[in-house]
Amino acid sequence: MARDIISDPSPALGWPLLLTVALRSLFLEASWNLAGQQNIGFAAAVSPVLNFLYKGRPDDLASARQRVLQFFNTNPMLSGLVIGVALKLEEEKARGRIEDRQLNLIISSMASTLAGHGDLLFWQTWLPFCCILGFGLTWLSLAFGQVTWIPLIIPVLFCAFTGPVRFGGLFYGYRRGLETHKSINTFHVKQIVKWVQRLTVLLSGLLTTYSLKLIPEVHNPNGSLILSKELFLTAVVVSVLGLVLIQRFCPLVGPKSLYVLTVIGLASVTVFI
Repeated sequence: MARDIISDPSPALGWPLLLTVALRSLFLEASWNLAGQQNIGFAAAVSPVLNFLYKGRPDDLASARQRVLQFFNTNPMLSGLVIGVALKLEEEKARGRIEDRQLNLIISSMASTLAGHGDLLFWQTWLPFCCILGFGLTWLSLAFGQVTWIPLIIPVLFCAFTGPVRFGGLFYGYRRGLETHKSINTFHVKQIVKWVQRLTVLLSGLLTTYSLKLIPEVHNPNGSLILSKELFLTAVVVSVLGLVLIQRFCPLVGPKSLYVLTVIGLASVTVFI
């Protein structure tokens, strides 16, 4: 059965239809809910493909729409891989080569696997790295007097990696079919995470030292001290401790919230400096 799923050399879905699904998948979490989590976003993303595959077969189309509304949850950045494989399996289902139970089992298994890999790679590793690198680029921007684009630094850095992974993953998953699951082990996620985390720690130390050297003492006209190296170091320590306490005692504040707070902080640099 697995051989039938991946052996078709002439896929029925063209790149315009796949691109449509990729764009719609950006709203995967727009209708997140407790019961099905990302299932509504997933169903909305693959809807054009279902209409294409089951054109003129209303009963099969209704069954397919009900099937894609089952529980679905994975990491958004790696969702393209899951959706791509799901499209390939749905194509085989429309040709009568696979059963509902097997299709659902493969999708749920792959979504769960990639959820763990994606959270580790993107939220716990790549996002902190982008924040640290964004901090360094902020210093450079201030040094050259270019402050208007500071709030865009972290989103651009983050999307420079996640965008190609998200869009390219859908095309890759559809082309490779069931073999995508076997390819996951060749991505070397743990090795990538290890080296990016080491680089993040190194940049943190270098930027902290560099920042302390650059900070002058700033006084009000009345002579009171506004900023000094000691005050800056204290602020850094308090900020780090604050983030640690937030993660420890406020589990509802996840990486996305910290990401938003960091962008707001950089935006305030643009306003007040």
